Amino acid sequence: MSGDFRSRPLDRRTAVSILAASLIAGCGDSGSDDADSAVDAAPAARTDVPLRILLVGNASVAEAIRLAWSMTHEHPLEIEVFDPADPAVAGAALAGDDITAGESPAVRFTRQMLLSDVAITPQSYLGEINAKDAAVRFGSELLKEYQAEYGKPLPAVINSLGDYGGSTWGVAVGAKVLARLAIDSQSQCETWSEYHDWVRGLEGKAAEPLAPGWAASSFLNRCASTFTRRWLFNRTTMKPEIDSEDYVAVLEQLAATAGLYASSAMTPGQIWQAIAGGELVGGIGYEVPASASETAADEASADQPPEEREEFDISVFDCPRQTETDQLWLGPQTPLACLSSGCRQTNASKQFIGWLSGGQRISTVRQQSELFSQTRISPENESMQSGSAYARWLVERLQTLQVAPGLVLPGADRYYEVLDRQVRRCLAAEQSAAEALSDAASQWDAITDSIGRDQQSVAWKRTLGFGG
Repeated sequence: MSGDFRSRPLDRRTAVSILAASLIAGCGDSGSDDADSAVDAAPAARTDVPLRILLVGNASVAEAIRLAWSMTHEHPLEIEVFDPADPAVAGAALAGDDITAGESPAVRFTRQMLLSDVAITPQSYLGEINAKDAAVRFGSELLKEYQAEYGKPLPAVINSLGDYGGSTWGVAVGAKVLARLAIDSQSQCETWSEYHDWVRGLEGKAAEPLAPGWAASSFLNRCASTFTRRWLFNRTTMKPEIDSEDYVAVLEQLAATAGLYASSAMTPGQIWQAIAGGELVGGIGYEVPASASETAADEASADQPPEEREEFDISVFDCPRQTETDQLWLGPQTPLACLSSGCRQTNASKQFIGWLSGGQRISTVRQQSELFSQTRISPENESMQSGSAYARWLVERLQTLQVAPGLVLPGADRYYEVLDRQVRRCLAAEQSAAEALSDAASQWDAITDSIGRDQQSVAWKRTLGFGG
């Protein structure tokens, strides 16, 4: 029987069936052209069905999002918090020496994401999300709508974050960059060697983010500002480059400077708060609002009443740079908002993501989060000079187009975990820099082979901006 696809009137039962099927389809999938092609012609969505949000973060950030959103929107939110550090989440995946065993947090997150409307994820999960068809790409028309309503993304943001294979799969809701911080507003450090000498003069009252989960990012931050060649993988063979002499030299220099620090187990926010409190006088880090730090139980000042704490002004500078190009590093924790392919409320989800990137009252969320920050410039705030010294510096710093590619491919969290562990082994004098990075390269090879070398080669090219 031949098919006849000419237009004909629909009876009521058929029309209802088609509408129901379209609603079940939700936001579409990554095989569709983009989020613009999702079902938008349906009647206005009900506002009593909560938007399902999956958040990599903590309960205080979830509550801040819920409260700020409720001030200007009626649609309720149902936010599920995903903590990669929770043993129940991490399981045995990264606990032992076999880095290919078990499921990584990114894999578990991606599976849960399919049951959500919107996911707020670290950029390092993006390759896994894409490989599992868990997100819908953002079309050019929707991105233009966001720009018209919330402002133009800063150059470094639009040129790097959320892009994979030439398409946009996530909208940046934060883009914090590591900075050199100092109480002395006249201090200068042009190179990492000068920085080392400066730290020596501070008599240990300095720090760099070298806590578990941060050491690899700090190492790559130094690499990105020291050289531009042979970045992470060989594009053709997927052989790791991280054991080459450039990387070894950077790790040796990092280890030498880390030996001068009073503590090597600090995060960027802990360093900011320690400088503000006078415990340190300089280092590498970024601003974390006091409210976010208190929420995270800042032990350093927990016993001291807030009214008795002296706050020091912090001057903010670019990290030392030894490359000809002004290249930035945006770490794996950088947050993106993605539209789930399991989404059931298209328009509300799009509206929420746009709001999260620059909507009304979103500043109150940033005051409760270690990672959220301004990512856009709108006509209203383009000439504003308000905000903290770090906030003003960050907007200026994100004007560059040069951003070193992060690991945005399947298994990225495993690669980062290996590198983080090996950097910390070197800093603890358990291995030399060459030994630590040689072991890291071998484990990276094992991860690549476990996923598929050809597949990872394609994924790395997508990370670098090539289509396919």
